[in-house]
Amino acid sequence: MLTVIPSLAQPYCNSRYIDTDGVSLHYRHWEASHLQAAGHVILIHGFGGSSFSWEAVADSLQSLGYEIIAVDIPPFGYSDKNHRINQSRTAHAQRIHQLLQQEFPSREWHLAGHSMGGAIAQAYALMYPEDIMSVTFVAPVLFSNVQPDDGDVGFLRRISPLSWIAGALAEEWLINYERVESLLASAYGTEPTESQVAAYLQPLIIPGTARAILSSPVYYREVESLNAADLAVPAKAIWGDADDWVSWESQKDIMERMPGIDLFLLEGVGHNPMETHFEEFMNAWLPFIRRF
Repeated sequence: MLTVIPSLAQPYCNSRYIDTDGVSLHYRHWEASHLQAAGHVILIHGFGGSSFSWEAVADSLQSLGYEIIAVDIPPFGYSDKNHRINQSRTAHAQRIHQLLQQEFPSREWHLAGHSMGGAIAQAYALMYPEDIMSVTFVAPVLFSNVQPDDGDVGFLRRISPLSWIAGALAEEWLINYERVESLLASAYGTEPTESQVAAYLQPLIIPGTARAILSSPVYYREVESLNAADLAVPAKAIWGDADDWVSWESQKDIMERMPGIDLFLLEGVGHNPMETHFEEFMNAWLPFIRRF
């Protein structure tokens, strides 16, 4: 079950929790500011991030009348820290689908995913196209295809105490203010503020996070077979052309397999455009979702 520091049980005023097949998901809900929602948007963060990554975007969209959901992908943010969770792209997509079906039925969504979250958004759009009006990939790590894993992989690693030791060391020595500040500066392409570093650091130092990250390959198992060429919803990719974490060139071959995807490059921008170049990002994205 979910492991959280008690004082962080309600990290944001719009925090919500839901259990999906024994996995506790933390998400944030921005209700539509207008009587009739302009649309419905779900946001998925990247590796090491949380709903905070999308906070400025969600606040802006709410002011324009949209309803927004931002999900913390386990074991990040304030979601479940159980190290045995299947952290595959298709398993995460399945959990998000259950969340939406349970809490927000009969809606069609604009879906956006950043970095690792781009692959989860891709899996969702392929698995549940009937739920999606559009999908936007922000500096994504995409896949050509995935296949369900057949066997029980990593048995020896599962019973080894090494993951416990490594997790404890990572939490004590690697996940600290200076380390997070350095990683954010690299991703942003500029120095982060103290509040940005703190917002990323706080959920990462919750006990169990590091061990769950290190254990992810052991329990990783795709649950469906998917092919990028089968994408059947309107799609856009937004990238910073100065992104040296996941360059658009590295994903070009996969994008060429995805029907009708539109690529937009932001000049001089790094890996987190929705945070570092908010206005440019929104100018690139809003016209796309407003088409629907």
